Amino acid sequence: MTRHRRTLATLAVVATAAVVLTPVAAASPTAANEGNPTVLSWGAGRTGQLGNGTLADSLSPSSVTSLFRGDVDQVSAGGTSSADSFALARTDKTVKSWGHNSSGQLGNGGNANQTVPTTVPRLTNIKDIAAGGRHALALDTSGQVYSWGDNAYGQLGNNRTGDSRTVPDRVQGMPKVKQISAGCDFSLALLENGRVYAWGRGIHGQLGNGSRATSSVPRLVSGLEDVVEIDAGCHHALALTADDTVKSWGYNLYGQLGNSSTKSATVPVDVDWLEGVSDIEAGAHHNYAMTSDSHVWGWGNNQYGQLLEGDEAFGDNVSRTNRTAPVEIPRLEGVQHLAAGARHGVAVTADDVFTWGHNGEGQLGNGTTVSRYDSVRILTEGSAIKDVAVSLGGNTTYAY
Repeated sequence: MTRHRRTLATLAVVATAAVVLTPVAAASPTAANEGNPTVLSWGAGRTGQLGNGTLADSLSPSSVTSLFRGDVDQVSAGGTSSADSFALARTDKTVKSWGHNSSGQLGNGGNANQTVPTTVPRLTNIKDIAAGGRHALALDTSGQVYSWGDNAYGQLGNNRTGDSRTVPDRVQGMPKVKQISAGCDFSLALLENGRVYAWGRGIHGQLGNGSRATSSVPRLVSGLEDVVEIDAGCHHALALTADDTVKSWGYNLYGQLGNSSTKSATVPVDVDWLEGVSDIEAGAHHNYAMTSDSHVWGWGNNQYGQLLEGDEAFGDNVSRTNRTAPVEIPRLEGVQHLAAGARHGVAVTADDVFTWGHNGEGQLGNGTTVSRYDSVRILTEGSAIKDVAVSLGGNTTYAY
């Protein structure tokens, strides 16, 4: 999906209305990004994950060097924290990477960090990418999966553990794959037949096969059929089924499985309440689900207001309630795309981009490091943003 490039008009902080993401007041326009056609990034930058040639954090949107929105079909951002974050971009069926690289997760044959995007070799005709904690996956149009980076827990799926790979290599042992996702230390593949495979670390049950053992080869997730979408959090996973309900498995300390408990699960369980779901988004420890009638639900970690429950008092030291079952988020009704990170969220409406939650490294993009428990409009009408991405376990946000 490509949109015509328009202008990036204003940078504004707003309070949201009680129901939807509607601005109350906007600050005066800034021309800093006006007419800017590039992929934008903001937040933590210490490993080069902003892709702008520096190692500095950015508290407002900045340009990813030589990466234009009209050329980019997908961005996936990884890392277990801001100290090892990196990003991938899919452009014209090839892949570019930048950021942290100590485990070879940039796939370019070396281990040096990169502050600007560089092409990942050996990858052609790519239709999906996934950045994990310190490893990455790519899927080509023939249904073959490639992996590279950290392999401490077998998350590369190459029947080995403990040795990283600095260039992509094919994952063996699966029928044709149609989607991939990567967690902090494990990998997922959705097959064309609606089954799901998982491999890597299993200590929290994140492989979904009834065991807590590590697996260095793909193994079938138990009891899942007719799956249409998958998404991996840090140590848990979600699956959307053909009947528009959601399954979850893995780590559950914060209620991120959404089954009204905090007990981890080694096999898929039903997420409570949800029906008519059209899209799922797994963050490190919280999740969002969009329904076909444009409503949004969230569950899991809520310490920094990730679930936008506006009736709770503001302030960093206020204890918020994690949600072990989905709660509706009226303020996000009608959004087109969502991304969930370590402790914040970002949404795209028809023309605007909003952020909320933790902001310690500027990941909300509003020029401050103050956390927000309502939402902040950072890119406004005319920005032509088609989607957003957030570092899996870090504090960097991307718009493209």
